[in-house]
Amino acid sequence: MSSHDNLEKIGFSKNTIVESIVSTFDNSRKPHAAPMGVHRYDERHILLKPFKTSQTYSNLSKWKSGVVNITSDPIIFYLSTFKNANPLGHIMDEWFENAESVDAPKISTADAFLEFNSSEINSEYDEATFLCEIMKLDISKKIIPQAYCRAAPAVIESLIHATRVEVYLKSGETEKAEELIKLINHHAEVIEKVAPNKYSLIIHDIQRRIDEWRII
Repeated sequence: MSSHDNLEKIGFSKNTIVESIVSTFDNSRKPHAAPMGVHRYDERHILLKPFKTSQTYSNLSKWKSGVVNITSDPIIFYLSTFKNANPLGHIMDEWFENAESVDAPKISTADAFLEFNSSEINSEYDEATFLCEIMKLDISKKIIPQAYCRAAPAVIESLIHATRVEVYLKSGETEKAEELIKLINHHAEVIEKVAPNKYSLIIHDIQRRIDEWRII
């Protein structure tokens, strides 16, 4: 199977953005992970566009390698978005193992991995652009089909929006922030309806954090 076929198999179609967890080493070579949209560039390359204020940007600039971890687990998205939601204040080291072909960590429970080397090609705006060459694509053979529940994608959408809400509120772009907050509140209603016991704590924590960001 070609790399093109493998990318298509895990959802990297042309003109789509795939939500993932990007894992890298920080300056002290401690594993770091953060949610990030991934753009497919061609059969061998993807594009990442981290904010220049983010830890992921700093890590990619220093080490020039990382791993795109594909998962649909909202808990992984939650803890990699808000590290201090874990009592230890960071993602547990037990989550990670070393990538096979690049100098970066990967999340051992992910469903698929894209190990890559990167180079920055644009940093004119708030977001930088990294062109990333895929060095290894690994798809788990242990994926178990699950029935679809609207709550899991609603949690992930809310987490993605929340990362931008924080940035917009800090930069004074209140209107943009409020548009995303309305979407988050809609997702909260969905979660309370279809999976109140499983994901309520996460969505309530997101809303609590937004209230705190508004005050700061």
